[in-house]
Parts: sequence; structure tokens; C-alpha cells
Amino acid sequence: MGVVLGGMGIAHTPTMGHAYDGREGIDFKDRWKQWFKGLAPVKQWISEIAPTHIIVVYNDHLNYFDFSTYPTFAIGMSDHFPQADEGWGKRAYPGMDGDVDFSASVAESLVANGFDLTFCQELEIDHGIYSWLPCLIDHPWPVKFLPIAVNMVMQPVPTPARLLALGSALRSSVVDTADDSRVLIVATGGMSHQITGRRFGLTNPKFDQFFLSKITHEWDELISIPMSRIMQVAGTEAGELAMWYAMRGALSGSVREVYSFHIRPEITGCGVIAIEESNDK
Repeated sequence: MGVVLGGMGIAHTPTMGHAYDGREGIDFKDRWKQWFKGLAPVKQWISEIAPTHIIVVYNDHLNYFDFSTYPTFAIGMSDHFPQADEGWGKRAYPGMDGDVDFSASVAESLVANGFDLTFCQELEIDHGIYSWLPCLIDHPWPVKFLPIAVNMVMQPVPTPARLLALGSALRSSVVDTADDSRVLIVATGGMSHQITGRRFGLTNPKFDQFFLSKITHEWDELISIPMSRIMQVAGTEAGELAMWYAMRGALSGSVREVYSFHIRPEITGCGVIAIEESNDK
């Protein structure tokens, strides 16, 4: 039987990765130093709880899937997930190793709970995961990964209630596994930002901080807010925050907030929250 250790929600952005790497020609690294410093307690927490597996709910940015075929929920079923080249060349980090037996067990449980999945024997991972991963875990990565890609690009996208249900089903799937896996559930999606149209560059730090303050113990208040309203006040790409409900849905009611942090280093709000199960240690 597996155990869920806790959950983490974190923003992602390609700029985060470039700034962390000190990519040649980018002159805004200093603006990101406070963000990287703010992530240090989360890195320490992950090291302390020592997960054997990380399930990551994220969205692909048309780097593996495209508009010709875009599944609502896609699950990685491979022993290795290479890094995607997003047009700047691959960053200097290894691919992520998976655990096929663990993935198969989770997938079987999810299907039994009513989730129709696209099974991916091959899956390349973009900045939805790679932008923050090296900031929080040293490589070679000491854990196995199970990526679950969610459609946040092509309408209709899954509802907040559906993503919350996905989280609950993920918790059941971990408990149903035959091994002694220690699992961290991660959801990653951009906080306030808009990268298209006349509102390009819009952010709303006040909303980001409100979201972080509610997700642990008052998530029901958040989920009652229509995503169209969140996109109106926080930018169209803030709709990715719906994926954070999957992380919270995978946790019990007996949790404690370990740490949260927020900053606006560029044209997007960046936040992180670490939530730990009180009894599952």
C-alpha cells in the first residue's frame, strides 16, 4: 500500500528555467534571485519527506501534443521521459525516469474510478515541469516520476470540479498500489499572467496571494469561483490554476501548510505552496 506524503503547487514559466541556468544573452537573472531564494525551504522539505515517487499534474504547451490531437488527460506509461526541445535547445539536465509498474497501477485505478486516459508510451516533458524541477531537486533525480498532462489549451478544458475529482482518484490509486511507495503530488500551473492580446503582461499579485491563502483549508471557496472569472481578473493563462485543485483533491482534510511564497519576477506571478499530511509520515 502506498502513502501520500503531501502536495505541492507551483507556478511554471520558461523564463524561470532560463534565468536559473544563466542562459547567455538573458539580462534579467537578478529579478529572479528572490524567487530562487524563496524556493529553498521547499527544496529542504522535499528532501526531508523523501518521496519515492512524484506524480505531476501539468499542462503541455504544444511541445508534445498539438491541436490535431490534444487529450483531456494523458498519463505517462514509460520508464523514461526525455526533455522536450522548446526551440532553444535542451537544457543541461537528464530526462526523468518513470516506474511502469507504478504507472500501470495508478492508471488502472483511475480508469476504474471513471477517468478515460490517453496512455503515452512516449512523452516528452517541457517547461511545465522542467522550469522548476532543477530548482527543487538535485540531479540525477532521486525519485521516479509519473506525469499526467491536462488539456489547458484547447476548449473545452476540464472543470475545477473534475480536476478536484482527479485528485481524489489519484489518492485512491496510490493507496491501491501494491508497493510501499511514498508519493508527493505536485500540480503546476501558471498563476496570474496573460501572454496574448491587448492585456499582454497583465498580472494580479493580490489574487495570487488570495489563492495561496485559501488552497489548503478553504479550497471550497476557491472552487466556487468560475474559471472565467479567474481568467478575467488574473489573465487568461491563470486558468492553469485549476490544476492545483487536483493536488488539493489528493490530500486529506488533516493537513498542515508547511510553507508558501509569492513574487512577481517577470510578466507572470510566481507562487509555491507545500502542504503536508499530518498523519501520513
